[in-house]
Amino acid sequence: MKQTARTTRNAEDAAFDLEARMVVLEIVSMTSLALALDTSDNGNTEQARGIMSLIVETVQQRCSEMGLSSMASQSAERYAQQLLSTALLSLYPDTH
Repeated sequence: MKQTARTTRNAEDAAFDLEARMVVLEIVSMTSLALALDTSDNGNTEQARGIMSLIVETVQQRCSEMGLSSMASQSAERYAQQLLSTALLSLYPDTH
């Protein structure tokens, strides 16, 4: 019984660590996306569109390579779209 409690605690710690890392990765990716997609002043809208397309295409390709189910692939694509939308909204909060 003692080993089970320790195993459960280790699994919970690992889950918390994974969740914390996901938060950090999301913040880093959002900040990077916002900087890369910034088309204000001297920004390049074609470059921003290219970055967005590349991200979506890469997500689709990686899902295919990993053999993810259709449902999992669609979830990954929706998440990518949400990240892109959030990055754009952080850049242009009044125009969206």
